[in-house]
Amino acid sequence: MLVAIAFAGLGYLLGGLGGCLVLLSRDLGVPRGALSWLSAGFGGALVLVGVIGSGALRLGAGRVLRGGCAAFAAGAILLAVSSSLGLAQLGALLVGLGGALSVLAAPALLAGVDAGARFTRVNAASSLAGVAAPVLLGAVDAATGHGRLALLLPAPALLALAVRRGRAAPAAVQVPGGVEAEGAAAGWRVAVRWIAIVAAVCPEFAFVVWGAARLQDSGLGAAGAAAAAAAFPVGMGIGRLLGPRVVPETRAIGAGAGLGILGALLVAAPVGPAAVAIGVALAGLGIAVLYPLTLARLVHTRGLGLRRGSALAAVASGTAVLAAPVALDRLASGVGLRVAFLAAVPSLLVVAAAQRVRGAADPRRGERPDG
Repeated sequence: MLVAIAFAGLGYLLGGLGGCLVLLSRDLGVPRGALSWLSAGFGGALVLVGVIGSGALRLGAGRVLRGGCAAFAAGAILLAVSSSLGLAQLGALLVGLGGALSVLAAPALLAGVDAGARFTRVNAASSLAGVAAPVLLGAVDAATGHGRLALLLPAPALLALAVRRGRAAPAAVQVPGGVEAEGAAAGWRVAVRWIAIVAAVCPEFAFVVWGAARLQDSGLGAAGAAAAAAAFPVGMGIGRLLGPRVVPETRAIGAGAGLGILGALLVAAPVGPAAVAIGVALAGLGIAVLYPLTLARLVHTRGLGLRRGSALAAVASGTAVLAAPVALDRLASGVGLRVAFLAAVPSLLVVAAAQRVRGAADPRRGERPDG
């Protein structure tokens, strides 16, 4: 339950980034392009956690989680009430630090025979909260003209969790079966799977950060665009809930990339807000399955080890979160935001191509086929 609270805060604040960008641009009187750093805090913190994660967990996973929740709450408050660009930037950095620390602590706190079920539940909390954030931002803005105040919603629960004291959690999880002691993994295989994670996360965060702005450009007001941006997390939630049940795992990456490309093409088309919202939802539906599957492929690379794989995955995710929104902004400054969304197409094609690089040709290593 405690990890679910933290993950709900993570999902809510990340789900609200697109709407927050539109509202900050209006409230502070700055161009939207000047806010492309909004997700950089999370990306930078993920990279840092990937480098020093094992050392941080020696402090205790419970302490790491509480520190993350404190950073979350402080960041949410600053983003909600800041009247200057500097304070908003500090808020984004604190949200990013809180998210990265929570992601780091969760595996240790959820360890056990039913860890898989626990992860499913906490990610469900994150997805539900992510859907609620854009809707609430739009509703509060329509009612009061101060939509960013909706970001305060998770702060009390996060602060309560931050000051809570309880039994110490284990500092790390023992990896079963001696996987950490396996021989060195093939460098090319690790590189391909690392690139696949980057390519999967890049379009996801491009839509998270810039989806509301594209909806605004299609004809919606700031409040309407912030609310309509919920189409992306709704698509993501449906994709992660139903995808594994509808599409066989061996075909899921190809199907997800195909749907994501279809959505990106629709978002990049010169159409009205309803069609753009459908495109955003389709993109979320397809992109939803890509990160979990590419993450699993990297972490379970024979010879890499779960700890090293998790660290590399964090660095890959952070690299994408840092690069994608800024790169899309730079591209949009030249060709316009609508056309810039076409950049999602080659990224998704890279994910699909990486799936075709089969890493199971060496039966001596005992690695299963990758599908």
